[in-house]
Parts: sequence; C-alpha cells; structure tokens
Amino acid sequence: MASDNKITKKDLNKMALMSLFEQACFSFERMQAVGFAWGMSGCFRRIFGDNNEEMAKALQNNLDFINTEPHMAAILQGLIVSMEESGQDRELIHSMKTGLFGPLAGLGDAVWWYTAMPIVAAISCSLAGQGSVLGPIIYIVFWAVTGILSRRWFIRMGYSAGLSAVKYIGDNAAELTKAAGILGVMVVGGLIPSYVTFRFPETLVAVGNVSIQGIFDSILPNILPLGFVFALYWLFKKKNVNTMKLIIAVIAFSVILSWLGIL
Repeated sequence: MASDNKITKKDLNKMALMSLFEQACFSFERMQAVGFAWGMSGCFRRIFGDNNEEMAKALQNNLDFINTEPHMAAILQGLIVSMEESGQDRELIHSMKTGLFGPLAGLGDAVWWYTAMPIVAAISCSLAGQGSVLGPIIYIVFWAVTGILSRRWFIRMGYSAGLSAVKYIGDNAAELTKAAGILGVMVVGGLIPSYVTFRFPETLVAVGNVSIQGIFDSILPNILPLGFVFALYWLFKKKNVNTMKLIIAVIAFSVILSWLGIL
C-alpha cells in the first residue's frame, strides 16, 4: 500500500530519539523486537494515517525475533520505513530485515564496541590515571553524543539510500569487520604501556650490579608489559583459562611479587 504522505526530517529525527529505547522491552523470546517496532511507530502513523489495519500489519511485520547492534539497527529502521512508504511487499521487507540484521550486528560490534569505545575508554582511563577529570567526562560525552548522532545519521542513510546501500554493507560486512578489528587491535595494543605496569625496581640487580630492568629496557622498552599481556592472552585463548581465574591469579601474582620486593 503506497502512502500519500511524505516522511519529514522531523519524523526521522523523532525516530532516531525513539531508537535510543530499543532495548527497553528486551526479552529472550523476541530480543529487541518490541522496541525496534515501537521506534518506527511514529513514521508508520505518518504513512498510514487513520488506517489502523495497515498500521497494525506494519508493526506486526516487525515484532518477530531480531537481535542486532543497537546503532546499526537504525539503518534497518530507516530502510523499512522507506520501503513501507513506497508500498513494497511486506514479505520482501521481512526477508530483508531477517537477512541483514546479523551482518549489521557483526559490523556494528566490530566498529563500535571492539574499536571506537575501547580506544576512547583506554584514552579516558589514561587521563583518569593521571588524575584528570577529563577522563570520565570524555568517555561519557563521546558515548552520549555519538550514540545520538550516529542513530540520526544511520536512519537518514537507510531511508534515503534505499536497499542498494544497505545491501552493499551486508555483502561487505566481513571485510569491513576485519578491517575494523585490525585497527582496534593495533590501537589498543599500542596503548598497553599506558595502562599495564610491569617493572622491576632499580634495586633489583644481577651479577655485576647490572639492573635487571635495564637489561629488559635495552632489549625493547616496555617489553615486560607487552609480554605480560601476551601471556594472559595465551592463557585465555589457547588454554581456555576462565577470565575470573585470570583476574584472581593476576591479583595474587602482583601481591606476592610486591611482598617479595620483586615488583
């Protein structure tokens, strides 16, 4: 059913704000479905006016299981609204949503939660560790502002670009995810010395009064924090050691070596 109404920028902006509450009705049966459909309800009303039957059908078409990254869900919402407005077949709309929410979830997680947020968190923790109040402020402001602006932009992208742009993202999600993951690992790896401290005291010397810490520094500065992180990664990834056990082991290891005067 094609619409005689035109979705306005105000409608899209309202949908972007409503999408912030997407997981407010989260359930293990439908995951994000209720919040996802509710976020589009204002635009559906604009499209169908007083036709409650078509309004109900449009909402019902989006009330089954969906589990995707919340920011990227905005792309799907914009696209679905665009397709409903142009009178596309609802089976096609449903198939598109079902086929794309998985790849978009992987892409969103890689870019947002595995890259952007860890980088900002590392920088913020570094500032906070230096006693700067900017640390938590930067993190909160980044999370809030980009969270709102990204949804606004993604919804407009989905609505304006149509199916072809989102299909391109879905088809290339693996490559984009891999690239984002590599970037995140490089940046976070480079920040290891900023938030991992592993250093022998200058009083700890070997034969000939040679500083043990100086020996490691002559090989590669900050090689000890790097090696410590690699050791934890090896235990976690290769030996499947439980995360909680690793945390307890690190605390015990640090306390014992500190008590012995080694660290």
